[in-house]
Amino acid sequence: MLSALLSVFSGRSNRRMLDHRRRSGEWTRRRLLVAIAVGVLQVLISACKQSTGYHTLRPAHGGMRYGGTYRINMLRGNPNGLDPVLITSKLADDIALQVYDRLITFDSVLSPQPELARSWQISADGRRYVFHLRTDVRFHNDPCFPGGVGRRMTAQDVVYSLTRACDPGARTTAFWVFKDKVRGATAYYTARMRGDQRIGGVEGIRALDDSTVCIELERPYAPFLLQLANALGCVVPHEAVEYYGENFFRHPVGTGPFRFAWWKDDYGMLLVRNEHYWQHDRYGNRLPYVDSVFISFVKDDKVQIRQFLDGQLDESQSIPTELFDMIVEPESKRLRLDKGIVLQQCPALLTWFIDFNCAVSPFSDKRLRQAISWALDRQRIVRFVLRNSPFMPAEHGVTPPAMPGYRIEHIEGYHYDPARARQLLSQTTFYKQGNRELVLHVYPEPRLLQVAEAIQGMLEEQLGITIRIEIVQLAQFLDMAERGQFILWGTRWYGDYPDVENFLSLFDGRYVPDDLTAPSYPNSTRYRNQTVSELIQRATMQTDPAQRLRLYAAAEQLIMHDAPAAMLFYEHHYRLLHPYVRNYPLDPMARPVLKHVWFAW
Repeated sequence: MLSALLSVFSGRSNRRMLDHRRRSGEWTRRRLLVAIAVGVLQVLISACKQSTGYHTLRPAHGGMRYGGTYRINMLRGNPNGLDPVLITSKLADDIALQVYDRLITFDSVLSPQPELARSWQISADGRRYVFHLRTDVRFHNDPCFPGGVGRRMTAQDVVYSLTRACDPGARTTAFWVFKDKVRGATAYYTARMRGDQRIGGVEGIRALDDSTVCIELERPYAPFLLQLANALGCVVPHEAVEYYGENFFRHPVGTGPFRFAWWKDDYGMLLVRNEHYWQHDRYGNRLPYVDSVFISFVKDDKVQIRQFLDGQLDESQSIPTELFDMIVEPESKRLRLDKGIVLQQCPALLTWFIDFNCAVSPFSDKRLRQAISWALDRQRIVRFVLRNSPFMPAEHGVTPPAMPGYRIEHIEGYHYDPARARQLLSQTTFYKQGNRELVLHVYPEPRLLQVAEAIQGMLEEQLGITIRIEIVQLAQFLDMAERGQFILWGTRWYGDYPDVENFLSLFDGRYVPDDLTAPSYPNSTRYRNQTVSELIQRATMQTDPAQRLRLYAAAEQLIMHDAPAAMLFYEHHYRLLHPYVRNYPLDPMARPVLKHVWFAW
């Protein structure tokens, strides 16, 4: 019955949004189906399989349990690789979180915590960071090491890993974090680009001894510590990079709680327990608890939840839009179903938007970008397309409300004003030349496809713009967007770290290359505004948090006026768990920290 129910709603979701009267009628008919569907789902949930075949458990101290395979699905499909310096997606970062450790990490409220670094000191002027490393950490056992036995990690490995993030020979996408910030990083990158090997490393990244690393900045940069909790802060051994060569991105070796076993494209990936992992719980149990993690790459969220209900997955991250208000009451956000399944939820550090390539026609014209921004009915998207599942429409800036300490209501964004949109459009060359057709590129993510179809209808209805939607697989999508091969595309930005600069960096012109075909990361819109960049730079140099937030807000307001992207909605996280899954909190970044998870039967 679930398959039939899902197919009914799947077919409906693939149709273009209708006019208001027809949409209202469909809404009424759909509400009539809800009462029936909820009953059907209640029966299905009650029959939910919780197979113990994957979970042969062993006792551990404190009432914990060892054993089992944790089964999780990644809706966005295959990652574009697991080399830390190449990671640009949350999908890849979530997997890397299992395989690699970083200097620091975040707890469930996004406060920085020690990981590979036992402790650290930051100088009074904010320019010198000294990290004191753990001395009991070993790399995974792997054929890249003599005898296949992983060796101890040292400060030299940290220096090597961070230097790779500044090396164009490693095809790094992480250099933007170090550019003009870490002393000597830009000189090293520039020399390597020229083929000059005389500069042996980055001057500001050095090992003081085997367990101490010092990083010196050109100027104070407040978010720097938080950025080291991102994928670029993962520590890798040089032996693995040299042994696997170009294939290292498909055979990661780290110090994390799980070792890489195998990866089959479009099917899944298996990670196995690192039996020598350094971390223990408060009872003295060595982490992780589960024996393995199986990651599947099913891209259909309706198939994902069906597999969850059938006991083939231990969690379902996100709920299909078509079924959302059957499973969750939209206003109270409470689970409608009471059969032991656990609903976790929290506001997400995540904003959805459509990007414009500001460096080329027609979106080099600010008026066209503004016109599209005014023509989008975000309230309608949230209420009718996404069934009130997001946190709220994005009528302010790019920074989501979940950002700690930041008042987004002070940022004036865009609301629905079709008359103003048509007035602006009439002033553009794009309008006057008559051919009003655009291609909107998206990747195969269910939520994005549903919203793209809504945007398609709105722009045709209000502005007479014909939108052709083209779907590109995620890895290719990311590469093409960064290389300027799209003019209009739908995407989202997950916070990598809890600082406003993480979102504003998407529009910092200092990251835009002069070559229109060169990768531009993270600013793939190629938007440039010198005042914006200066405000962001001044903010990151501020030691006073209140003044830093004021400067961020001034920069964000200018960005919104220029509209290099049209904000859509701020996300809300939902995660369904079976009742036997323990010790797995949900945070605003929805990080799957699986090393703490254990099964209770």
